[in-house]
Amino acid sequence: HLEPGWLFTILGVLCDSDSSQLYPTFTHPNTLFEHLALHPDPFVGRVYVGARNHLFQLDKNLQVEVLADTGPVTDSQECLPPVTEITCPQARSTSNHNKLLLVDPYSMNLITCGSVNQGICQKRSLDSVNQIFFSTERPVDTQYVAANHPNVSTVGVVVRPFPERQPLLFVGRGYTSSHPPISTRNLAQGSIFSYEDTAKLAVAGRLSEYDHHFVATFAHQHHVYFLFYRRDLKSQSREYRTYVSRVCLDDQSYYSYVEVPLTCRSRAGKVYSLLQAVQLGHSGVGAGGQDVLLGVFSTQSTSSPRPSEDSALCMFNLRDIDTRINSTRDLCYTQMGKEAGTEAAYIEYEVKSICANLPTVSAYPCGSDHTPSPMASKISVEAETILDSPSARLTAVAVSVRAGHVITFLGDSKGNLHKVFLGPNGEVEEYSVISIQQNTAISADLILDQAEQHLFIMTQNMVLNTIMAQNFHCCLPSALSLVTIVEGTM
Repeated sequence: HLEPGWLFTILGVLCDSDSSQLYPTFTHPNTLFEHLALHPDPFVGRVYVGARNHLFQLDKNLQVEVLADTGPVTDSQECLPPVTEITCPQARSTSNHNKLLLVDPYSMNLITCGSVNQGICQKRSLDSVNQIFFSTERPVDTQYVAANHPNVSTVGVVVRPFPERQPLLFVGRGYTSSHPPISTRNLAQGSIFSYEDTAKLAVAGRLSEYDHHFVATFAHQHHVYFLFYRRDLKSQSREYRTYVSRVCLDDQSYYSYVEVPLTCRSRAGKVYSLLQAVQLGHSGVGAGGQDVLLGVFSTQSTSSPRPSEDSALCMFNLRDIDTRINSTRDLCYTQMGKEAGTEAAYIEYEVKSICANLPTVSAYPCGSDHTPSPMASKISVEAETILDSPSARLTAVAVSVRAGHVITFLGDSKGNLHKVFLGPNGEVEEYSVISIQQNTAISADLILDQAEQHLFIMTQNMVLNTIMAQNFHCCLPSALSLVTIVEGTM
């Protein structure tokens, strides 16, 4: 049962505010917004927007503090930087799409990577995004970080394996050429933004056949996780499936790499195979709470690998995912990949390695040079859909937990924001749908600030800072009038 304060914690203004106080909004003419990030210090309150040909630094009210132009530049996907008329006569004026926008909270830098110049990156000041601390001027091929195509995804996360170590950048990039789909990049020593020869997911087969589409990556405890969909080349249909993979934080050789399929299935048996967005959250209260992955999935269009508008929300327990990953590792180390006589674990990506029959696994939780890799599971982790959206593809998810209640925010392809209550006993109640921008998809960068007082919503041409109601027992009429204000202004 929801308290009235929960039912009507409506976005836009504080409950006791004047109804004319609308939420801050940022737009910029003829600009395509692509990524969103927040300053790590909530008291600073800065917002960063990565766009086509621009980077914006905004204050907490979404007023522009700094604008940095990043394009167009003279470039060609066929040429290696630095691009000149002599070395690359086919180069043309090319838009620079923002592919990565990440805060390095350890060095207090902003990492930006674009689609031009083979996806090279910069380190910028969090106080002034037009101040560049480092840029790869004459990069080598191991410094090409992001996908060099505007429609091919790139994800990344900055981690520090140990407090005394320098931070690292883990990157997942979709297929555009022969670059590794997953790699670990140096941020502080040697050749910055490059990866060592071993610090990557090795693929012996043709990368184009797998065709990775990365959705998200995150660090949790001692591991980094990647979520993506790709072709399942082991199946006769070679259909796209969603996978979660895991590697140890300090594994510079990817010995510990394991990937497991994720299946989001309705009670009637419909499979939503293409992950669109995902968020790590926490369900329950105190020690009884569990880490969960809330993901929105779509079915595949019949004529292409593109997602359809038919989508659903699934919730996976991270402990179940870790259990299956650990089991896959152990079976491949000690049981030749077999479970009850059936193949359950195998070596993926046509790498010349085989599952083994080692005497013990406890000494090598993150692998070694004599353990098989990269490992994959034949057995998927399954979850039943908890909410479906048959006519508007779900594109974004954010999670708020207060007083043991889980509130999920979902964006969709029609520009709506859905608010869903997830109860401790499996209750699911969608209690609000607000039109943010009609027929314009909500970006996957749907971000709650650290205090969970502000929800930042982005579309391709608008950013909103919506203010969560701080008084959970605010009156019903003001909440209802707010819905009218929000919907009436779009």
